[in-house]
Amino acid sequence: MLLAARFARSLLRSAVRPGPARRGIVSGPPQEPLGPGESVVGFLAMFIACMGPAGWVLAHLDDYKKRE
Repeated sequence: MLLAARFARSLLRSAVRPGPARRGIVSGPPQEPLGPGESVVGFLAMFIACMGPAGWVLAHLDDYKKRE
């Protein structure tokens, strides 16, 4: 019983102990503000990613209606 309790305690101790802080994720405002060109490219990419597939389906709606 003592060996099992010691083993369980060692497993739980490593799970509870916090690891090193992640350094890749930084919150807060950007160090360098984005320019208008970068903002336009970002908004354009998001627009195409969201509206591109919907536009494709609407453009080919007649093809989808055919029953061949």
